[in-house]
Amino acid sequence: MKRTAPGFFVVLSVLLAACATSGGSPGASGSEGGGSEPPPNASGGGSETGGIEHPTGADEPILVVEETGGFAMPQMIATRVPTFALYGDGRVVVQGAQTLEFPGPALPPLIERTMTETGIQAVLEAIEDTNLFAGDLELRGAMNVVADATDTVFRANVNGEEVTVLVYALGQLDPALGVNLDNIDPAEVDAHAVLSQLRDALLTIDTSVPEGSWEAEGWQPYTPAAFRLYVRDVTGEPIEGADLPGVVREWPLRNDDPATFGEEVAVFGDGTRCGVVEGDAAATWFAELSASTQQTIWTSDGEDRYTVLPRPLLPGDEPTCDLEIISG
Repeated sequence: MKRTAPGFFVVLSVLLAACATSGGSPGASGSEGGGSEPPPNASGGGSETGGIEHPTGADEPILVVEETGGFAMPQMIATRVPTFALYGDGRVVVQGAQTLEFPGPALPPLIERTMTETGIQAVLEAIEDTNLFAGDLELRGAMNVVADATDTVFRANVNGEEVTVLVYALGQLDPALGVNLDNIDPAEVDAHAVLSQLRDALLTIDTSVPEGSWEAEGWQPYTPAAFRLYVRDVTGEPIEGADLPGVVREWPLRNDDPATFGEEVAVFGDGTRCGVVEGDAAATWFAELSASTQQTIWTSDGEDRYTVLPRPLLPGDEPTCDLEIISG
């Protein structure tokens, strides 16, 4: 296979070679440190043009990386967005720069850019070169040394195969951290190193892919076509700063009553309701949320008050309040 990305994962290539000599690929593991049988090597089956096959639809994910679970409030888990997403039409959606201001913006700063086929192939080649995406894989050996961490989940669609690789506490099996690795399969330690490098390269994608990987220069703000909205009645509760200008805003959709919006989310335990807005309603909410902060309160009659936690939907996300994002 022709390698089009000499600059992509130069460090990772060295790391892969080192891992190959030290232990190979791990098998799926539970909390006892993993199985002993390595998965078969990832196939390099390409298309007739020599490239690696992948979905081509605008709403078809090629690779999505996200954090799930962990010790956090359900509200935080429910509103997380992927750290990296690549789609069949070449669109890449990532999280932009985070600010330190308080209160922070109501919406996460998502940005997007479109890759050429050269860029897509560079990412796909890096995935295949890990030899960890031959089939679904769970690496949970880090449970022996780390508590309450998140799962980093890689969902890839390559050569017609959908594969999920889940890693608990990714990056925490680094010998440099001084953790005791005696009960961890060495192959799993190697896999952590490889997948950490993969994640880091994806998060710095501008400097990871070769020349000619982008359709145009510069990132643009991502405009969601739909939202999950988590709405909670806070009428009568003390609201810090509620008397300041701009903190209280009018509920923007007159045909939606916030008191009955969506369905109650039992796991929140506080009466929060979840509903999905699409189309014109999503556009209206996008404008309102873009002008709001995490402290904004919404009112429909000047008396009843509500908080709104938005979760922008990305291409391919189901327009439902899927509770799997809470349970992890």
